[in-house]
Amino acid sequence: MIRPSRTVLALALLATTLPPLSTAPLAAQVVAERVDLGALAKIREEATQRSQVMAIAGYLTDVIGPRPQGSRAVKQANLWTAEQLRGFGLANVVVEPWGTWGRGWERVRYVGNVLTPYPQPLVAQPMAWSGSTAGLVRASVVALAHTDSATLLREQGGKLKGKVVLWGAPPLDQSTYYYEPLDYMRMEDPPRARRFTPEMLDDPKLRPDFLWSPQQVRLDRRKVPERFEDVMRVFKREGVAAVLVSSPIPYGAIRVSALPGWHNIRAGIGGEPVAALVASFEQYGQLWRNVRRGIPVEVELQAQNRWVTDDSLGYNTLAELPGSDKGDEVVMFGGHLDSWHAGTGATDNAAGVAVAIEAMRILKATGLTPRRTIRVGIWTSEEGRHLGVGGWIAKHPEQWPKISVYLNLDNGAGRIRGIWDQSHPTMQPIFEQLFTPLRPLGVLKVAKGNVGGNEHQDFDDVGIPGFTFLQDPLEYLIRTHHSSSDTFERLIPEDLQQAATVMAWTAYTLANREGMFPRKPGR
Repeated sequence: MIRPSRTVLALALLATTLPPLSTAPLAAQVVAERVDLGALAKIREEATQRSQVMAIAGYLTDVIGPRPQGSRAVKQANLWTAEQLRGFGLANVVVEPWGTWGRGWERVRYVGNVLTPYPQPLVAQPMAWSGSTAGLVRASVVALAHTDSATLLREQGGKLKGKVVLWGAPPLDQSTYYYEPLDYMRMEDPPRARRFTPEMLDDPKLRPDFLWSPQQVRLDRRKVPERFEDVMRVFKREGVAAVLVSSPIPYGAIRVSALPGWHNIRAGIGGEPVAALVASFEQYGQLWRNVRRGIPVEVELQAQNRWVTDDSLGYNTLAELPGSDKGDEVVMFGGHLDSWHAGTGATDNAAGVAVAIEAMRILKATGLTPRRTIRVGIWTSEEGRHLGVGGWIAKHPEQWPKISVYLNLDNGAGRIRGIWDQSHPTMQPIFEQLFTPLRPLGVLKVAKGNVGGNEHQDFDDVGIPGFTFLQDPLEYLIRTHHSSSDTFERLIPEDLQQAATVMAWTAYTLANREGMFPRKPGR
């Protein structure tokens, strides 16, 4: 008896979930995708039985550690990821400079204690690109509300020398996350959702956590934090011992940020910056309240940071699985390698990098040969305003017409539940067909929404279809994002194995389409 192939069976299955072509309006007609269930079975077996994803993530986080932009650690990670990709048998592996970063920044040492009104450790971490204290300093603490530099000089000029400044009142809440605002002044009751239920995925209120906006709006928005650059310079000129700001998340976790004016600091403009640190939300609030009560508060601290000046370039790591008859066309996916320094950059974004490398390993190990070349991009300086991916795209305009689609993973370590449509008018039926065999893995949704903050938007900006996956939220925004809690312990092996399966399958299936992925109209 002649048995139908798994590809034919898959298409028959999909035909039961889609409208017949003969009855659908022309604009809504759906082209049957090449869906090879035999390939999916091989991918799933390799992903679950011989997974390397946790080993990859573990080395990036526990051995190389945090990977600030321009640091020696991030360059070590570039070389190490390239070595892994070569070892897995991938082709055209390269560590390629995307452009000039400037000087890098690294932590060396921090110690801190609150001395009065009672002794306790000062739980804090330096802000990125901040300067160092003059050794171990002992100083009284003052509390100042946010203000502009002119007002600061008028009201505080000559009064701050040798002081530790609490800069700004403790925050009360942060922006809305999916379904509700996060109010730090109450307990988590009811507990916030860590995983999406099918009902939540179908809720029309579901929105991306990082909203997309036009490129010029993004460029203008990036200038907003720099409104305090002059204030930091005033603090330096006034001779403050250090500046403390509050972490914006609770439970002792420290979410770090960059010192205002960091873009000039990395370029060596403006002299040595002030020493500035982020203190835990709870302890900062305690210090702030005591100062405002008139209780004398005294601390001792030392923050020692250093500059990296031996190599001013930034780099990306890329590798390929060559295609066959359409090998001059490319399907791309990836994530970013750089991280903040408070934790070890596990969920942001060693998880995405490990999944991307593992997906390439799976495709190579299974012996599957895609029609189009599949390329992984492991970008740096994403936290520095997408400089790595933007630099690569700008350097390779000749490749734009041949890049079919780009997929990104960078929203924590949760399993993939679907993908955002990025306002692409014809992508939904393509991904619905691709995802139908993945429904048992929990991949259920092609969601309407424009996601910002990930590298896919840089491809979208130049007309290349770019998408980012929808993931279970877990603790990403409320705990781990840019924080001291972003460590290996926050990674769940089964989630990353599922994500690698989905990434490999999606890229392989898109690489085998008859035609390129459709562009948005007019692009």
